[in-house]
Amino acid sequence: MSLKRGLPTLSALGVAGLLALAAPNAFATGNTGFYLGGGVGQTHGDGNFDDEAEHWKLVGGYNVGWLPFLDVGAELAYVNVGTLDGEANGHSASLDVESVQATGVLGWSLGPLGLYAKAGMADWDADRHGRGIGGDLSGTDPVYGVGARFGLFGLTGRLELERLDTDEIGDLDMVTVGAVYTF
Repeated sequence: MSLKRGLPTLSALGVAGLLALAAPNAFATGNTGFYLGGGVGQTHGDGNFDDEAEHWKLVGGYNVGWLPFLDVGAELAYVNVGTLDGEANGHSASLDVESVQATGVLGWSLGPLGLYAKAGMADWDADRHGRGIGGDLSGTDPVYGVGARFGLFGLTGRLELERLDTDEIGDLDMVTVGAVYTF
C-alpha cells in the first residue's frame, strides 16, 4: 500500500485512538455475546499480482467484554476478493481469491470506542486465468490485523487493516469498513 493511500487510514486509526483515550471511565467494557456482520473494502496484492480490487466480507464471532478495558474473542470470516490483474509465466493474467479465516481477537475497550488486534489462519483458494495459464491454487496461511470500533446499542462500526500473508500468490493487504450486530 502506498503512503498516499495509507495515510488517511492511519490518520483515522490515530483519531479513533485519541477518542478512546478521552472516553469516560463509566463505559468500562464492550459488548459481550455472539455477533454477525459484514463489510466491504479494498484489497491490494503484491508480487505478480500488484493490483487493487474490491472485496466483501461476512463475519461472525463471540466477544467477552466483562474484563475491565479488555475484550477477548474469536471470529470466523469469509472474504471474497474481486479480480487482481498481473502477470504469470510472462503473460497477462488475473487472480480471484476467496478465503475462510479463523482469528483470535484481543481489544482495548473504553465503552463504545475500542482498538483491537487479531491473528489467526486463513484457508484460501485462488483461480488464475490468462493465456496459457490456468489452474487453482490453495493454501493455509497466517492472517493478522488491527482495527478500531465504535458501538452503541449492539451495533458496532469497524475499520480494519488486515494482511493475508501468502508465499504462493503474494501478500494481500485489506482495508475493510463494516458493521457487526451483537446479540
